[in-house]
Amino acid sequence: MHTTFIASVDSSTLSILCPILSRALKEKLTNTKRMASIVIHNMSKLVDSPTAVAPFGPLLVPDLKTVVENVQFVEIRNYAMDALKALTKALGHSSVEETTAKYAQEMLDVSANLQAQQDAIEQAKMDEIAKQKKEKEIELAERKKFKEAMDAARRLEKLDEETEAARKKQEKEEKEMKKAETKGVEGKCKACGFKKCKKSCMFYDSKKK
Repeated sequence: MHTTFIASVDSSTLSILCPILSRALKEKLTNTKRMASIVIHNMSKLVDSPTAVAPFGPLLVPDLKTVVENVQFVEIRNYAMDALKALTKALGHSSVEETTAKYAQEMLDVSANLQAQQDAIEQAKMDEIAKQKKEKEIELAERKKFKEAMDAARRLEKLDEETEAARKKQEKEEKEMKKAETKGVEGKCKACGFKKCKKSCMFYDSKKK
């Protein structure tokens, strides 16, 4: 607002100013819109060539058009219209209508491209999420199979241990039975010393005759 433009405004200067001015035109405060419109008006008078300002037309023209059409204060709308006329001249167009129509279509194309890019990004995110979900499912399935295999191996190991324990127990019992045989080599009971055990003998069997 306090800068007097006395030299030509080139593309480097515009690359710094235009994003700030575009942001200012979008602000809620009408005074900010007014100041931005005045700066654009003064700046556009000293643009060195239409080529320098052309890349920034799509950035400023739609915003100025929005201010002209939507702001309720006539004074602000007039500042914005003056800025739009000056910018139209700087862009090398014959009328404001031609300028707004040209950049309105360009903005539609840009918006469509941005939307397509956004859709592509969202689709890529969804694909990545689906891929991660699939990998997670595969990982869980592999863990489940591994757990089942480990459980089966433990059951087999336990069964082998039980079988081995039963075998050892049986061998022990057989040894004990051999030790506890009642008859010696002469046919006499090892406990009582008789061939036919008495009732008092621990090996006496009433069923035997």
